Amino acid sequence: VTELLKHGPHSKGWQSARFQDFPQMIVLQFICPVRVQQLQFLSHQSKISSRIELYTYMPENSSNIPPMEHFQWKRLGYLSLDNNEKSGYQARELKSVYIDVNTHFLKVVLNKCHVNKYNMFNQVGLIAINALGEELGDFKAPSKKGVPQKLENDMEFDVVTGERLKNLTAAKNRAVENEDFDEAKRLKETIDKLKSVGYQLQQLEDRKRAAISNEDYESAKIIKQEIDRLRNAVAPPVEEPTYKSSNKPFLEHQKQQVLGRPSSRNLPPEEEPFQKPPNKVAYDEQVIPTHSQAKGPGQMYEDENPAAEAEPLGPQQRALAEPLIPYLGENLCQKLFSKQWQSREEGLADLQQEIERGPESYLFANSGESEIASGALGAIKHTIGDKVSQVSMKAMNVLHSLLSNVSVGRNESSEHLQSIVQNLLLKIGDNNARVRDLAEQTYITLTKSETLNVSSAVNHLVKPSKEKSGSQKHLVGKLNLLYSFVKEFQIDNPQVPFQPVVEFGVVAVQNSNSEVRNAANNLLMAIYSCVGEKVRPFISNLRPAQLELLEKAFEEAGSEPMPSKPKPNSRRPSAGTKHRQSTPAQPICKFCGKKDPVFASEDNLDIHYWKDCPMLVACPDCSQVVEILHLNEHMLKECELAEVQRQCPRCKEAVHIDEYEQHVEEQACLPAKPSSVANRCPLCHDDVDPGTEGWKQHILVEGCPNNDRSNF
Repeated sequence: VTELLKHGPHSKGWQSARFQDFPQMIVLQFICPVRVQQLQFLSHQSKISSRIELYTYMPENSSNIPPMEHFQWKRLGYLSLDNNEKSGYQARELKSVYIDVNTHFLKVVLNKCHVNKYNMFNQVGLIAINALGEELGDFKAPSKKGVPQKLENDMEFDVVTGERLKNLTAAKNRAVENEDFDEAKRLKETIDKLKSVGYQLQQLEDRKRAAISNEDYESAKIIKQEIDRLRNAVAPPVEEPTYKSSNKPFLEHQKQQVLGRPSSRNLPPEEEPFQKPPNKVAYDEQVIPTHSQAKGPGQMYEDENPAAEAEPLGPQQRALAEPLIPYLGENLCQKLFSKQWQSREEGLADLQQEIERGPESYLFANSGESEIASGALGAIKHTIGDKVSQVSMKAMNVLHSLLSNVSVGRNESSEHLQSIVQNLLLKIGDNNARVRDLAEQTYITLTKSETLNVSSAVNHLVKPSKEKSGSQKHLVGKLNLLYSFVKEFQIDNPQVPFQPVVEFGVVAVQNSNSEVRNAANNLLMAIYSCVGEKVRPFISNLRPAQLELLEKAFEEAGSEPMPSKPKPNSRRPSAGTKHRQSTPAQPICKFCGKKDPVFASEDNLDIHYWKDCPMLVACPDCSQVVEILHLNEHMLKECELAEVQRQCPRCKEAVHIDEYEQHVEEQACLPAKPSSVANRCPLCHDDVDPGTEGWKQHILVEGCPNNDRSNF
């Protein structure tokens, strides 16, 4: 909850835990008794409280404050927040309220949330809280201190510019208090200049972040230099005169003590620019930048992080590194097994450089190719599955260099090969597209070497997947690799066996994901180009629409199409009606019953399933589209992230492990009923009439309040 005190355009703010009871409460204790004239609240763009109530408490004696449960709170009133539907949840509401009250404690009570499609877990959130007023010097006597900077100014500039403006403003106020008006005038002019370029600095900061996320570090360096030049040109470091005494700044946000209710935990929300809709970013897509080490004048806003030697190996790291130290040395192993990802990446870069230097290598001066291969493969084994994408990609590049420069035999690779192959198969389904592409290239390169033959590589691809390697992206990656092998090595030979590959493609072509089906179609077309009619018995049981699509592709490849299977209910037209055309049945969604001519195209029907069908929903954990009535079962058993969910023994619903203990302890959920009595909606958590008709009544007729597809 202390995130509320960090004001800036990229502040994370605070959110309540999922499915918490209302109201939620936040208590702020000021550093001393204060007179608060104005309060400002910046609400989350989608996790919005319907009403915020305000309470204050001023103890009789500030040196003897009673326990909080004995506070006699004074209710000031409440303020309402808009549901933000008009902005499409792309703006944050800044609410200001004038109270003019003396207090030492402030209690903020957030009532139930506005329901919308971006707030699936009934949360409330605030991005920032700001208090404007003056401190009470002699407990209730006002001091001469003016109001602090408004929240609008905090959110208008980047963090560094905002912090420098606060420092300059504080210096100006001290100069005024000591009647040093020349200094105050100079500081005021500096503040005005810095504000005038504040928007330009904010744009440059955004460009720098974009360059870092794209790993364009050269551009990021140039942009940083321009930012430093602008800041120092407009507002160089201030050397303040030494005054005999100066008052402490009012309401230093870093020194406020914030007391949160135990039921509310600090959940860091997704990082996002100001006034941007929610956008969750996958962990491996994030690039973790390092701080600049510049030490020029005015660099007080930079965290100094000078390059240091890699930390010594801990007991666990040493146990893993012990077999590699004879080949790679202690120093390189310290980098490779470091807790800092930058050090691991640097260690891999050093290893790659030594491999490419060949006979001139200092590290491998007295080593043969088998020793080089053993050491390098051991390092790759421990880093190729790294969660940080830069480290994983660097390990793949090291493997490319090793296979290009060193003859790696089966004996040297046998110990590490299985782990490397498994990690590569995991990475072909990575969230980061660059990691996926490089993993596929590395797998093909490994297959063409003496290390892993083609038949073994194909067997790894077609054998049943387990857990993480069975997602849609992993299936697409495997299908793409099989397609590459069939195009290069043909099929129905000792390298690429016919039946396992065809059966893998036929199963994939029936997948609910269009991207998987497209990749499977490409594979089956490549197989058909090699063996022709031999593939037909394997596809004969496909759905008519899928079979028709493949037959059209086969026909374009130069073969006669396979006769379509007669439909069970089809009838021959009678002699009296042979010139009359029958009206085809209008295509219909099998889940919601919606009829639409565009559903004749399977792609349009897939889009309807994926985006519009009110009977379907995307799993909040894995994003797979499933039926609402099966969502609970999917999250507990079928989801690739099922391990983060547990079933409540009372309501029988899936509950995230982070909230499970509190959920069970509170027993606020509705007890489950037999399926013959009632169903339980996993979206609104209310009982639904039994049977399929009950689901249709709840979702299609009444409209589930938490289903964002209800108005399809």
